[in-house]
Amino acid sequence: MSITEHIENDLHQATLHEAAVSISINGISHAVMMASPTHLKDFALGFVLSEGLITAVSEVLNIVVHSHECGWQVDLQVLARTQYKLKQRRRSMAGPSGCGLCGIDSLEAAMALNYAKNTISPTESSLPTEDVIMQAKSALPDILKKSGGIRGNHCAAYFDLVGNIIAFREDVGRHSALDKLLGFLSKEQQVMNQGFAIITSRCSHDLIAKAARLHLSTLVTLSQPTDLAVRSARETGLALFCFQYGQLKRFA
Repeated sequence: MSITEHIENDLHQATLHEAAVSISINGISHAVMMASPTHLKDFALGFVLSEGLITAVSEVLNIVVHSHECGWQVDLQVLARTQYKLKQRRRSMAGPSGCGLCGIDSLEAAMALNYAKNTISPTESSLPTEDVIMQAKSALPDILKKSGGIRGNHCAAYFDLVGNIIAFREDVGRHSALDKLLGFLSKEQQVMNQGFAIITSRCSHDLIAKAARLHLSTLVTLSQPTDLAVRSARETGLALFCFQYGQLKRFA
């Protein structure tokens, strides 16, 4: 391999891919988000579920991905009754990869957590031990390397309670990485109260809301949470573990 080819290969591995991704439901655009253009079916499914646009995978009849000069379009075909409900809650969003609440049209909608109250509440026996969480954290770099993951992307992964990797997804945005993971787990009908998700980012309220809406019982983040994220986790009953100054701590 020539020096030029080595340089081009290194640049390819280092590139953080980002594109505009439009999510349409029955031909009506509901969101335009910036995301890495991989696993877009998982992303779209996870997004519409975690944002409460639909309530079950069974409402989706088909998902089709199209490429465009300006980005990507993901079309979801849903049941007629689902489309009717969506007309009552019309959202038009243009969200950067760093934002998880763009387009929500009221403070009440942004802060609503009633849907998740008392639906998760993991017992101590369903929580991962500190050793298992540390094992999962240590495994992430090798998992990404073996899968050809891009350094610098956020990774969201789901492990069982003994530390076995079930699934993971990556994206330039932390919310999109979590949506991709939740979409895949939902598609595979993975029960989300028999393990934990770990994401390589700080924890904010919107991540808690997404996790709670999908009835994820335990979330681990590699950076500290906001005060609102902690209050939201406690309100929903979601178990929240975060690394603060390099130390693992349970916040909720």
